[in-house]
Amino acid sequence: MTNPPENTASFEAQFELAAGLDDVATEKGLASGWSFFVIPEEAVAPFAVEARNLLSKKMTEFHAKEFKHKNTDQCRAYTDFLTLIRRTAEAAPAAMLASTLNDRSWHTDLTSFAGRLANNVFTTLGITDQGVIDGAREAAPSLFTLQRLLTSPPSTCATLRILEADETTTMAAFAARTVTVNGHSLEATRLLAMLAESYRQKQFPQSPALRPEAINIVESSASFLVQAADVLGNFSMNYVIRNLGPTTAGRTKKAEIFESVFRDILPHTKFAEMASLSGTEFELALKQAGALTFVVTC
Repeated sequence: MTNPPENTASFEAQFELAAGLDDVATEKGLASGWSFFVIPEEAVAPFAVEARNLLSKKMTEFHAKEFKHKNTDQCRAYTDFLTLIRRTAEAAPAAMLASTLNDRSWHTDLTSFAGRLANNVFTTLGITDQGVIDGAREAAPSLFTLQRLLTSPPSTCATLRILEADETTTMAAFAARTVTVNGHSLEATRLLAMLAESYRQKQFPQSPALRPEAINIVESSASFLVQAADVLGNFSMNYVIRNLGPTTAGRTKKAEIFESVFRDILPHTKFAEMASLSGTEFELALKQAGALTFVVTC
């Protein structure tokens, strides 16, 4: 990993994608991972316009944790939002709706590996800013996971031009920083993109190339891409939970809404062979080490 590439002509020859990324996890963290909403860059603006028009009264954004299952207007708004997500994906090449949940051991291994990789690269570059190191360690596993999922055509002919990730305390501090590499000042997000692109070239060369300026850390309220990822991840997780056994009214309603929108294209997965519900709070737990990846193909 060195300075940003001078010649970006290779990017221009391919169509460009935009992605929203968010964390997804059970309450006690028995399973955790990330959710993704990927569409062509040209579809982002019209998607945002339509999504904004779907917000019901007193809603400032689509946020699954704020969903009120007894509120009829909200139920309708979230159903319409998921319908918009599906319609946008169906009309777009290389769109992807995905959520992946890792068990604790798998998640620890992945995040530890990503952290070591970031540390090694930054040590070589002479970067000692702990805020930059912490941010890269937090973000890298989700980026590597997205690369792994985007390895099938037509994504292989694309570049990732926009990647909006939900802001956390660590990532907000990270995004505000700049670093000096080989005498050049770089935004921390640009350095992260270079790290992820270097990893992609070695491990997932068929996935879309990541533009150096692609990564943006944003508040969820400012990004309908992030909101789409959030709702997809949370509602699909609750769909899995509902298919494993009786659960709470709120989780059941989310599952019903998700199923009402995607029923005809949902994969026929035997979830009981992969996961179970644990304890009185119906915590989702994977039965084997690894990941439960849920991809909706439109």
